[in-house]
Amino acid sequence: MDLKWFLVRRITLVALACFAMGAALAIYETALKAKRQNAELAEMAGRQLELQLSRIGRSTDTLQRFPDWDLITSLILQPGQCVELRNSAGATQNLNCAGLDATANGTPGWFLWAYRALINDRLTAVRSVSYRGVSHGTIVAQYNAAATAGHTWASVGPLLGFAAALVGVLCLVTYFVIDRALKPTKQILTGLNRLTRGDLAARLPAFRLRELNRISEVFNALSAELGSVTEERTALARRLVDTQEEERRHIARELHDDVAQKLSALCANAAYLRTRVQGEAPALAAEARDLERIASEAMLTLRRTLTYLRPQEIDDLGLVQSLEALVAQHNASSQGRTEYSIETSGAVEKLKAETSAHVYRIVQEALTNASKHANARSVQVMLTQSGEADGAKIHLSVVDDGVGPGGQSNSNGGGAGLIGMRERVVALSGKITAGPLPSGGFGLDVEFPTLQRSA
Repeated sequence: MDLKWFLVRRITLVALACFAMGAALAIYETALKAKRQNAELAEMAGRQLELQLSRIGRSTDTLQRFPDWDLITSLILQPGQCVELRNSAGATQNLNCAGLDATANGTPGWFLWAYRALINDRLTAVRSVSYRGVSHGTIVAQYNAAATAGHTWASVGPLLGFAAALVGVLCLVTYFVIDRALKPTKQILTGLNRLTRGDLAARLPAFRLRELNRISEVFNALSAELGSVTEERTALARRLVDTQEEERRHIARELHDDVAQKLSALCANAAYLRTRVQGEAPALAAEARDLERIASEAMLTLRRTLTYLRPQEIDDLGLVQSLEALVAQHNASSQGRTEYSIETSGAVEKLKAETSAHVYRIVQEALTNASKHANARSVQVMLTQSGEADGAKIHLSVVDDGVGPGGQSNSNGGGAGLIGMRERVVALSGKITAGPLPSGGFGLDVEFPTLQRSA
């Protein structure tokens, strides 16, 4: 939920609660006044009737005139108020009520119903009438529900309209005030989103509010620390993978200069030996032929190992031709089951030798995983450069349309393969995403800033 609307809703609820308390207080005061008037009426009527009984006992009044309400109805009885005398059995002997005033006519039906059900019966006042220890009944004084509800509504109704207008204005003013006060939170959210996307250069300005300013300070410190740690991690990863490539280059050079030369010499000697003894000792010629075959196979194995350790094409022909040769090799190995293709654009040939080696290794690992696990009909490699000068970036994608074993989307690059690719991408200060595609298959995306070698 949006913070502004959350606060506005809470403030509105508080305002409504205040209005409810005010309305309850007005209803309570009105009900208390009505109950007090009923009690006064019952007390006055009881005294009047007891006085009349006293006159009847002294033969100065007649029993036929009991009860005499004239004085009560003319001086005490309020509009809508009733007084009655009930006998010992609870039956009404006499009832007298005053008419309702115009106030009761404007009361809403729902308010009248609620008032009658919840409050009006609690306002009734009761007083017994006795003379010389003999009970002559019970006086009950009460208000007509419409009368008391009308008086109460006359007090609450204007308050309700005023409260509705006040709550509306309060909500409007509160929204704009809170919107202005919480404007810095938009900047905070923008900074957090930038940080989530990997922009470690994101910084927040200073804010007037102490709490928000503290958030800004912590955010900036955290962003700077993350940037420093990331730079150190990138530098370390770059040194590790560069050292690994340099070691591979050294091993490849040693194998090429030493072992390959000796295998070539062995193969030549075996061929010479086979030629010399072919006529004189056929058995030795067969042995020499086997020795020549074994030396040739060892030479082929060594060449494949040298290609894996450090493809000679990267240094001699460049990155693009090395990748094309790698794709052609996979096409030859698949024998038509999978079609491998590559597209390149931009100045990708100007990458540093170390960067080219990293790109080659990433593509090599991705194609190896696709050939082993994807069961794909096609695998496409795209290598492009976008932007210019210092802002240029290299984008690499490897996409297949296959599924892995059991019909599941190929988990290309899982395990140690993905770890190795991530290490190389970190060394290139780039980003990598890998996972199943919505349309099926698997996609690997790598993006990193261009590192061009000097002219």
